[in-house]
Amino acid sequence: MFRNKAFNIVLLVIISVILVGVLGLVGYKMFGAKSADEPKVPSAKELLASQFDIGKMTTNLAGNSLIQATISIQGDSSKMKTELEERKVQVRDIINAVLHKTTQADLEKAEGIELLKVNLIGELNKVMLEGKVTNVYISDIVVQ
Repeated sequence: MFRNKAFNIVLLVIISVILVGVLGLVGYKMFGAKSADEPKVPSAKELLASQFDIGKMTTNLAGNSLIQATISIQGDSSKMKTELEERKVQVRDIINAVLHKTTQADLEKAEGIELLKVNLIGELNKVMLEGKVTNVYISDIVVQ
């Protein structure tokens, strides 16, 4: 490369050190460090502190069907739980409105319950001021 052998060796060492440093940094970013974008998995106590139970609801679906389900709403903070408690009547009304637009056939599809949850989360988040609804849990569901 160059005529001075010592200069060639020094240049090769510098390039090698830089290459090892770059590879080490890339490896650390990819495999070593957890990124700030990864959500922290909350503990059971943290979930309970931000979860609000609506209780058992029975209402009509679109068409001539009935649904009975126990519903709980997960918020992103304990402030959200307080707001849900204060807005309980409004929250129940929103849930009823979404259910009244849903048919029995919608719920019988493979993704029916998940789509219902997404619709409920979207409608509830429209009125919430203190945080966001992160999940809706539906248990003991009966559709007739």
